[in-house]
Amino acid sequence: MRTIIVILFSVLLFSGKQNEHNIVYINTQADFDRYKNAEFEPGTQIFFAVGKSFSGQFAPKGSGTKDLPIKLTAYNPKSNKAYWDDIDNKPIINGHGEVNSPIYLYNGAFWEINNLEVTNTNGTDEEQGDLRGIYIVAEDAGIIENITVRNCFIHDVNGKVEGKRRGGIHVHVKGKKVRTKFHNLLIENNYIKNVGGVGIGNSSSWGKINSNDYYPWTDFVIRGNRVEYTGRNGIIARVGVNQIVEYNVLAYNSRYSTGHSVFNFASINCIMQYNEAYGNTGDPGDIDHGGFDADYNARGTIIQYNYSHDNNWFCGIMRRYNRDITIRYNISINERLGAYEYGFPQDDEARGIWIYNNIHYFRAGLNASIFASPGKVRTPSYSYFYNNIFYFEDKGTWGVEPDETCEFRNNLFYNVAPKGKGAIVADPLFVNPGKVDTDIDMHDPERLAGYMLKDNSPCIDAGIVINDNGGKDFWGNPLGTESIDIGAYEQQKN
Repeated sequence: MRTIIVILFSVLLFSGKQNEHNIVYINTQADFDRYKNAEFEPGTQIFFAVGKSFSGQFAPKGSGTKDLPIKLTAYNPKSNKAYWDDIDNKPIINGHGEVNSPIYLYNGAFWEINNLEVTNTNGTDEEQGDLRGIYIVAEDAGIIENITVRNCFIHDVNGKVEGKRRGGIHVHVKGKKVRTKFHNLLIENNYIKNVGGVGIGNSSSWGKINSNDYYPWTDFVIRGNRVEYTGRNGIIARVGVNQIVEYNVLAYNSRYSTGHSVFNFASINCIMQYNEAYGNTGDPGDIDHGGFDADYNARGTIIQYNYSHDNNWFCGIMRRYNRDITIRYNISINERLGAYEYGFPQDDEARGIWIYNNIHYFRAGLNASIFASPGKVRTPSYSYFYNNIFYFEDKGTWGVEPDETCEFRNNLFYNVAPKGKGAIVADPLFVNPGKVDTDIDMHDPERLAGYMLKDNSPCIDAGIVINDNGGKDFWGNPLGTESIDIGAYEQQKN
């Protein structure tokens, strides 16, 4: 079918208000080449034919508006049906390792990119350059609003390499002439696999949190993505206020370098919740092979309701400049080396690390500790551990002794030496522990039900009440106001 630009009075079943605006169909390589650098008007819809493959870089220009965004998605030429929900037979754009990214959007606002399959490799395991799958850039542009990347499959980008600012989907702010940021950026329901570098990442030239130049992104959400087999981290969320990272699956990240599966950096009030992270492992002497991390200059971060298993450890805690970090109501099972790892051991500027009502369960044979210490001794400091369960099927250790600035209250210890006021030494009496499920539905209220507590558990009503505790347990049950249970489960009173 020839490329057609039509004024919309058609019978195509497209959603939204679109009268008097353009549709562009891309069915052949010639169509792709014709429009790969075109400038599109507000309200344009760009439709790539399902089941077709294209080579090169699609680098459109132009911006939409709030009422007339530019939308790109897959469609079926036979039925003239556009697909806004996720489909399997996505159109493919191959960069072949010859372009910096098969999809490249520069200073474009009010765009939606949907239902594409993207690759960018020459097929070898070697270093191929500064490559990405989807690359979105704002440079000296002020506020770039309303960018969505949804339902895309990005895989096989570069070789088996590391790098923090390349990989799958990356969004970068450049330049120092005009204060620039993204507002209302959504990266949702994408599948990223086998990429060199970081699966989903962002960066900003206006990201120095201690300077007058700090210009954090707003309404920045990373949700529902699956990111697996990456060269470095799975997700990095930098330079934002009230960022949300939720319902993502992070699997087998940092294969060719160190790096936690998901971390935030130079951000304020980031929330990481309902994510599952597993398989981030390395040599026992390697740093940063855990599930979660509030990294350097992460302020007000909340890490809650996550599921971590089979990593080197559950969570990294950085000793450099962090403030008011809350880690609560998470479940961590069978981490290889320990529950927590304290980064930047040479520094001691972090303050206010609140760690409460988490479950840490270690099967027999792991030789794990509460505090992992790869390389240098990584001493916990300025951290407050309340109402946590540390359960070892066989003998556990502390690994590193915390310093005097840490406080332990009302924690339960099983097969490891107790510490702190109100410590309980007993079996917590989980309902059915030991099972490690993978790729669970974090929307399911019955997820990991085996780690709920039996009615006669010594954890019931044995914790201390904490203000501003999120209001619910791992399973969504409301928390008590006069008494609280130890662990991530709150028994409901009749």
